Amino acid sequence: MKKFFLGALALVFVSVISCKDAADKTKEAAETAEEVVEETADKAKEVVEEVAETVETAVEGVPNFSNEKVQAYVNKYEAYIAEYTKIVESKDMTAFAGLATKGSELGKEASEIAGELTGEDAKKWTDYMTASSEKMAALAQKMTAQ
Repeated sequence: MKKFFLGALALVFVSVISCKDAADKTKEAAETAEEVVEETADKAKEVVEEVAETVETAVEGVPNFSNEKVQAYVNKYEAYIAEYTKIVESKDMTAFAGLATKGSELGKEASEIAGELTGEDAKKWTDYMTASSEKMAALAQKMTAQ
């Protein structure tokens, strides 16, 4: 009877210790999950802020032109820059190679549009294209540095 009682007591003792270990592991897992959720939320917030800043910068840097063809070109060029930026950040060399055709087409179209600029639009165009060229050069440097 003593052996049975001692065996049952040992079993209860082992069960209590096992449950305590399981509770500790559960608590640790919950704390780890909470940390991961907080880190993910922080990163998501940073990304949202970066996107908002990029959009704000893009909107501020794009002038309005009186000539509809020029404005349409600038809008296409902004889309091209956005795509270029996305490809540089994703480091996708295949997609990067595909941009060469779009870049060539935009270059030809820019030559055609340059003849249609007048007074104030010509100044805006020059300032815009200079700023855009600097942005593209920085992106190209970032791509080659990788």
